[in-house]
Amino acid sequence: MFFQSFSGVSRGLKSALLGVMVSAMAASPVSVAAPSPWPGGAEVAVVLTYDDALDSHLDVAIPQLNEYRLPGTFYLSGARPSIRMRLHEWRRAAQSGHELGNHMLYHPCRKSVANRSWVKPWQDLDKYTLEQFIDEVQATNSMLEAIDGEQQRTFAYPCGDMLAGGQDVIPELKKLVPAARLYSADGQHRLDDKDFYRVASFDGAEKSADELIAVVEAARENNSLVGFMFHGVGGDYITVSEDDHQALLAHLAAHPDRYWVATMREAVAHLKKEQQRLNL
Repeated sequence: MFFQSFSGVSRGLKSALLGVMVSAMAASPVSVAAPSPWPGGAEVAVVLTYDDALDSHLDVAIPQLNEYRLPGTFYLSGARPSIRMRLHEWRRAAQSGHELGNHMLYHPCRKSVANRSWVKPWQDLDKYTLEQFIDEVQATNSMLEAIDGEQQRTFAYPCGDMLAGGQDVIPELKKLVPAARLYSADGQHRLDDKDFYRVASFDGAEKSADELIAVVEAARENNSLVGFMFHGVGGDYITVSEDDHQALLAHLAAHPDRYWVATMREAVAHLKKEQQRLNL
């Protein structure tokens, strides 16, 4: 087509022009999208996490997840009433594909932090020793293994606190769990981030469906692992509404080409393999 407009140009000049075009095309980089790091070519890995072993998890969150065939990661505190009273339901949740994660026995938090008057003296992480903290993590792992039979599970810091008696817990925690969850403004853990003891999550409390969906959509730009942290779902405390939670799940389930929804344990294991493969 190009040379049809140059019918009066000599064959030699045509050859020269063709040579220039071929050289220019060879020198110009071709933009090729990087392959997705997530299974099935998904653009984003989504991890839905739920803290504190609440009744609303069993009554609302898990039935909704099961309806859409999506897995969740439930960070259980062993002394919560729902563990004692509804143990068989947690076992059934694990059998249906949900992860039971470690949130310690007594949910200890640092009482010295602002707005922590609710922390009981015996739950005060400022007064824990590092050894006491690790013993409690180990005891919770054993309790959870008795429920689901799994020997490896992830961890979520109660209140996001990473100091016990003023000591950093991460070096010892690394010996017990493969990853630990925190929270951040955007909930994104980038592909090249090798710190799996500060895995990000977005706090979904009191957020609308549009706000929750905007978080996963934003993560598509970076092919990130994006996490959500929920407490109450349609009840209990620090609550997201039942309808808004369900709308998020419906959006994720409707777009399996965009979103790979996985447990924290699955997502972290996959990302670690991808980082090794890509030499990140």
